[in-house]
Parts: sequence; C-alpha cells; structure tokens
Amino acid sequence: MNSIIARPWDEDLHPTQCRTTIAPRTVGRLQLACGAQLAEPVEAGPEIEPDPRTLEYLLGLQRRLLKLLDPAGPAATPSVGWLIPAADYFADLRALLGLVFLSWPAARSFAATPALAEALDREAEGRLARAAALRARPGKKYSSRPLADPPLDPLLMGAGLGIGERLLNSADEEQARELMLPLIHQASRVDQALSIYLRREAWISFPLRIVSMNRSTGMAAMSDIITRGPIPKGGGSGAPAKGYRRRDPW
Repeated sequence: MNSIIARPWDEDLHPTQCRTTIAPRTVGRLQLACGAQLAEPVEAGPEIEPDPRTLEYLLGLQRRLLKLLDPAGPAATPSVGWLIPAADYFADLRALLGLVFLSWPAARSFAATPALAEALDREAEGRLARAAALRARPGKKYSSRPLADPPLDPLLMGAGLGIGERLLNSADEEQARELMLPLIHQASRVDQALSIYLRREAWISFPLRIVSMNRSTGMAAMSDIITRGPIPKGGGSGAPAKGYRRRDPW
C-alpha cells in the first residue's frame, strides 16, 4: 500500500521540500523529486528582468522548439551535420543541458547574451557547490542531482537549451567536436562518471555519440567511424540507426 507521505525514504529532502516525483516511473532508474522549498515564498521570476535582446532570443528559441514539438512540424531536424528525428534532437538537448552545468564555465562563451551568461554563472556556482557538499558526506551521495537536474526557472532553462542548440547547429562532426571537447574535458575533471553517463548510448543520437565519444588517441579517425557506423552490442559493425542521414551541404 502506498504511503500517505510521498517518498518517505528520500533522506535528501527536507520536510518542507516538495516530494512530488517529476518523471514517470521507470523500472531500474532513480526518479527525481521536485524539491521546491514550500516554506519560502515563490519568487515572481529572475532577479533581473530580461533585457530586450535576451527576451527576443528566448522567444525565438521557444518558437523553434515548439515548431519541432508540433505534430505537423518537421519529422527531422539538423544536428551536427546530420538530419535526425525530432525526438532524438530533444534527447540530445537534454544531455547537453547537463553537460553545460557540469562543465561550467567552459560553456560560458556559447551563451546567447551577457544576461544569460550571468544567470548561468550564478546557477552553476550554486549547483557545483551543492554537488561538492554531497560528495563530501558519508553514505549515498547523489551528487549528480544538482548537476544533471534541469532548472525550473524558464530563463535558466532557455539559457541552457540555447547553448545546446548552438552546439547542435554545428556544420559537421569536426566542428561540433572542436566546440564540445573543452566542455567534455572540463566535465570529466569535475565528475568523470557523470560526464560519461550524460553521453551514453541510450541517451543521445548516433551523430552526437560519434562526436562526443571520439578521442584523439585510441580510436579510429572520425571519417572511419562515420563510414563504419555505430558498433552494436556484441561487437561487429553496422549502419547508422534508422532515421539518420547525412545532411546535404549547402
């Protein structure tokens, strides 16, 4: 029988924090709680209202994403030189959102406006501090939560997704790898396991995987990996997953 108190086993939550699970139940995966502090007044929004340039950018980003979410919208969208299913594009955005916070400030130069960069400065500082505090305590640490959880504030969400969009807008795999490698290296220094987890096969598209998991040593050249395709479980070679195709050059 379910308990009258949600998540009574979750010792990470203060009694005044919201215990609502924010994702549908998935077997074998730890579900995240809302965690909002119910004892404090809800803020009306960010401390500083977005400037016109920032607001214009965020509205444009929202329109582009809503177009992809529209049932009548495009079935495929460009990503690191490929055309991929729209659903996979959102999976890539979600993974890159975690990578942005984990690697901060390596991703700072990709923020669309100074206001968004400053907002992410404050958010990333708090997240990294919370993760460090969790790593220092005994027992189960759950230190990935502050770094991997998506922000609830729409300005911060837009700032992070905008960086992900810019990275995925790379003309080809080589450009994408050049942009992402500093983020990946910084993320690995902070939390190597989480960095690999955010880029695992089950989370990201084939094109992003061949960009983010390739290394300068110990692996085949990028062109060889692209030609051969992903390596299926059990070894051997195969073609890219259904729905992916190289984007024609302009």
